[in-house]
Amino acid sequence: MSAIRSHSNQRIASVVFVVLAGLLAYPLKPAAAQTTIHVPADVPTIQEAIDVSLRGDTILVASGVYIGGIDFLGKDISVESESGPGLTMIDGDRATGVVIGPGGALIGFTVTNSFASFGAGMDVSGSGSLVFGNIFDGNAQSAGGFGAAIGGNSASPVIDSNVFRNNTCDNQFLSGVVSFVNSSSPLIVNNVFEDNPCRAINMTLPVGNLPRVLNNIFVRNRTGVRVDRRISAALQVYENNIVVDNDIGLEIDFGSEANNPTWTYNDVFGNGIDYDGISDQTGTNGNISADPLFVDEAGGDYHLQPASPAIDVGDNAAPDLPATDFEGDDRILDGDGDGTAVVDMGADELSPAVSLPVEIDIKPGSD
Repeated sequence: MSAIRSHSNQRIASVVFVVLAGLLAYPLKPAAAQTTIHVPADVPTIQEAIDVSLRGDTILVASGVYIGGIDFLGKDISVESESGPGLTMIDGDRATGVVIGPGGALIGFTVTNSFASFGAGMDVSGSGSLVFGNIFDGNAQSAGGFGAAIGGNSASPVIDSNVFRNNTCDNQFLSGVVSFVNSSSPLIVNNVFEDNPCRAINMTLPVGNLPRVLNNIFVRNRTGVRVDRRISAALQVYENNIVVDNDIGLEIDFGSEANNPTWTYNDVFGNGIDYDGISDQTGTNGNISADPLFVDEAGGDYHLQPASPAIDVGDNAAPDLPATDFEGDDRILDGDGDGTAVVDMGADELSPAVSLPVEIDIKPGSD
């Protein structure tokens, strides 16, 4: 990835490249499109294309800025950009940006300027939706709601290889960049959360739900992960993540340690408070606290240097471990060259065959 910070032309180019590369590696949904509708060549707007689409169709969107939110209308269709999020934007125009689910896929857009109480950037419901290779930048949740970028109520989507930055919310119990409530079991993998003055992930779920939060990077947010522990959160799995330089790393509210979520093989380091409302997990269950040695954290390059303590120390048995990393490269490589392949922490898997150049990107689309 080039710098993950905003306003970088170099990063925008890399984002486009990585998303397009990732599309080839990811088993896209739906598997077989019946019809491809081109926007604006066939239909002038994304919403009009959705209106006339049928289940299994693909809507392919040319570069540009598309003003106003879109609603999938519950259709299991795929809305994809031709050129990636650096060149294709959905501007929510101060309303909800995207309404999706159950089913459906949003791939390769920047979602911005959205404002709502519940799911400002994206309001997702039901199961089977795919949110892949997007950038959620500059969306805002109003007071007392949930989900500045993505809000899910009884929702279980796959959220893979996205970048979340500059999204804002208040500090009430449900608030977050990505928030899920009620019966929700999302899979959140390979994402980068940076520079959000807001909790990055917030889970307020009843007993029995199975969210999996794997191989993400959390940098400079108000909080990395917040969990409501009034009931047992043991089935909530947080593994192989890097949580660095946030105000709070892991925030737990209510309940007792008997109800802790499954927090294993994470690197929690350099936060204002690493663990709040829970005992320090460093040195237990594979958790460490060490500088992950990003190539250039200040510049937004979150690739791991070869000497990083986050290489080959994750959990290969993590449930629903992705087969590829943020850039679509293979996972579970022998990054430290000791003869045993072990997954790295974070969104990027170091390839031992690659000699790191001076500038590389860790965003959806780097070369």
